[in-house]
Amino acid sequence: MIIFRYLLVETFKAQFAVFAVLMTIFTSQTLMRVLDDAVDGKLPTELVANMLMLYMPSLAGLILPLSLFIGIFLAHGQMYADSEMTVLKACGVSEWYVSRVTLVLALIIAIIAGLFSLWWTPSAFEEREVLRQEIKANVGLSSIVAGQFEQSSNKKAVIFVHENEKNSGQLSKVFVAQLTANNESENDFYVLYAKSGYTESFNQGAERLILSEGTAYQGNSHQLDYQITDFVDYKMIIKEQTIEEKRLKLLAVPTPELLTIPGNAAIAEWQWRISLPISVIIVALIAVPLARVKPRQGKYAKLVPAFAIYLCYFLLLMAGRSALEDGKIPPPLGLWWIHAGALAYGLYLFTTERTLGRQFIAKFIRRKRA
Repeated sequence: MIIFRYLLVETFKAQFAVFAVLMTIFTSQTLMRVLDDAVDGKLPTELVANMLMLYMPSLAGLILPLSLFIGIFLAHGQMYADSEMTVLKACGVSEWYVSRVTLVLALIIAIIAGLFSLWWTPSAFEEREVLRQEIKANVGLSSIVAGQFEQSSNKKAVIFVHENEKNSGQLSKVFVAQLTANNESENDFYVLYAKSGYTESFNQGAERLILSEGTAYQGNSHQLDYQITDFVDYKMIIKEQTIEEKRLKLLAVPTPELLTIPGNAAIAEWQWRISLPISVIIVALIAVPLARVKPRQGKYAKLVPAFAIYLCYFLLLMAGRSALEDGKIPPPLGLWWIHAGALAYGLYLFTTERTLGRQFIAKFIRRKRA
């Protein structure tokens, strides 16, 4: 029990130290982005701290597997460098026992990572989306400045507003030159003028302009047969929902609801969320045998190649996620083949570290040659 606690505590201390350092680094980078938004006027300064806190769950969920991987290397590497592992093995502590203790810690970290990825991160994304919508509602249509011609975000209209009341969001004397796709020539036009109007957001990111009591003029600049239409209300989309906004909307969906949404994007998002706690167990299984070094090698001897292995694993998960979203990988295969390959590699490393495992592999090779 003393050895169990010692191995567990030493590994946890190293993992926690790495986690704290990485969180500080990535939080600083996130803070710089949030402050840039505040300087550009996209975010009120009093909400900087709130927005920063909403980024923490997603960062923590991504950093936990990496911090455990590096923490195992630091803790076990120090033990090998100080010959503590040699003494433990001389006292009957096997490599399998060390792996089991490490997997106990990995299971605890996996549960925490699962809470982050499956529940806390989607909740934080949802709160961020609500906060972003509230900011946009308070600011109004900041892209349209009174007295200036402005092009709409979807490049389909040019808008001129005589007055823009910031408090109420009402627009007065609105001129719109709309660019329609069915124009027969460059000389065709579709112009609107309205006494008032306002904007509203819908569909998580899209915006439309609603005009009241106006007139629409349609025709050709080389002809005099204009079509003039009076209207009470007129609606037009001036900003469409971008792919990034659709993705952010999917990130904010709670995990139980995500399972009911059809489409490859929802499947990829669900498999990505479940991949984080799974990866914690797998990287722990890989790290234990890789952390084994000789006393003269130093505790950091295998850290760089091991980090390259972890990076390949993580990049494959990201690439697989994108391919699954695009429909290039069938959903039943999904990201599971990446986890299966990493798990097989971890089992291979662990097996080669044990005498029975080496004997089994040698016997298998001899049978195959025969």
